[in-house]
Amino acid sequence: MSDLPFIRCLGCETAVFDPGRASCPGCGRCPVCGSRRFKTEVKTCPDCELPYCDCCGRCPQCNGLRYSEEIPPCECGHPLDAEKLADLVRYEAVVGAIRRPTPWGCLCAAFTLTLVALLLIYVWNR
Repeated sequence: MSDLPFIRCLGCETAVFDPGRASCPGCGRCPVCGSRRFKTEVKTCPDCELPYCDCCGRCPQCNGLRYSEEIPPCECGHPLDAEKLADLVRYEAVVGAIRRPTPWGCLCAAFTLTLVALLLIYVWNR
């Protein structure tokens, strides 16, 4: 367990887990890129035959984690890429997260193009 704050999964939006894990214990997705890390979906604990918790991915009896087997880091680099891990914690922490910056460059370009198009339509119809 790391000293990082817990994050909420962007895939299933219910699981809360340690960002140092290679996959979400709720849905089995990479918390950075969202790719599925496991081929089959696991619903019940193989030892206790009880359903895993939707929020934390743990068995209520033995406390075992769903998708707990060791898997290599994701192709996107998570959890070994320190910059991606820091961004994940900064923007997706359950407590203390900040909002992601708005891509103003894209919005300004779209606004400018729309304004130019409206101006051309106005001039053309005059």
